[in-house]
Amino acid sequence: MIYTHEVDGYNYGSVNFIKSDPNHIPKAKIGVLLSNPTDEQFVGLLVTTESIEASNAIFEELKTQMGTPEILSQEPEANENDQVLGYSAYLWRQKSNHSAILYRSYEHMDDKRNIASSLYLVSNKTKVTDPNQNELVVDRLIRTYK
Repeated sequence: MIYTHEVDGYNYGSVNFIKSDPNHIPKAKIGVLLSNPTDEQFVGLLVTTESIEASNAIFEELKTQMGTPEILSQEPEANENDQVLGYSAYLWRQKSNHSAILYRSYEHMDDKRNIASSLYLVSNKTKVTDPNQNELVVDRLIRTYK
């Protein structure tokens, strides 16, 4: 993966990303998955945001563009303190031979709910780079988030 925190000007559908203050944890980053570490062929994209607004907007945009997802992990319920903690994950397999996986992490910080999200858009043909593995990247992501 090659990452950038310089996300101004990038968007996913109608969701625009905004660069955060460099003295704080980045609110968003974008990464490109290469077919192998020495190649320049892009085979996937990773979009990460720590903003509840952007996380919800990305989820809605995915449902609008790609339809109803397969649920890999259910959204957690609020605990006795009305905190939602844990994660959920969703999968969209596309006819264009790529998949989208959205991982949502539910947090409670400074008495406020937050959702951080990671969106993976990957080719269904790309294998992990570990030479001892014959696993597809999309299958590894599904196994990780299920």
